[in-house]
Amino acid sequence: MTEAGDKEPTVRRRRFGCLLRIAAVALAGTAIVVAIGFLFDQGRDAKQPEHGYDAGTAAAYKPATVVYVEAQHVYIVRLEDGSFLALYDKSSKQQELRSDCRVTFDDGATTGNLDPLPGISGGLVENCDGLRAVWRADGVFAFGAGYGNLDRFPTTVDGNGDLIVDTTTRTCTRSRGVIGVPPFDERTCGSGD
Repeated sequence: MTEAGDKEPTVRRRRFGCLLRIAAVALAGTAIVVAIGFLFDQGRDAKQPEHGYDAGTAAAYKPATVVYVEAQHVYIVRLEDGSFLALYDKSSKQQELRSDCRVTFDDGATTGNLDPLPGISGGLVENCDGLRAVWRADGVFAFGAGYGNLDRFPTTVDGNGDLIVDTTTRTCTRSRGVIGVPPFDERTCGSGD
């Protein structure tokens, strides 16, 4: 209770005062984040890091070689001209059948009517359930109980000279209707396909 002579203090409340302070703090925070992004080359227009698997120094791969990276299920093929291919180790047929069967590189395998690649002998072979299929080392289907070329992952050599295999996307052959029966489509698949 107040005494008769005392007046209660008047509290002036500003409309939107607290809201303005919060907005100012949010705006300042956004400005700081944008400034940091520009300083460290971030954002939509910045050079984005390569996606996928860093396969090491590109120069370490000799021309006309096939190297298997089991952990990634990828064959890295360096052609005689120095270009790179990265091939998935599971054929289209086995992917569509959801099988665990994988292809292996056999340096003694023949590729039927396909001309061999310069400097590379052998082929990629699939032996599944008593059925055999063969692909040339560049993933081109040669013959057997399979179909379509082996899936290819895009490759790049980054600024440090490392070979990057983009495992987020690849070419793939898929049956348009019944598995293993033409027609087939070659398209782009994601890593989960």
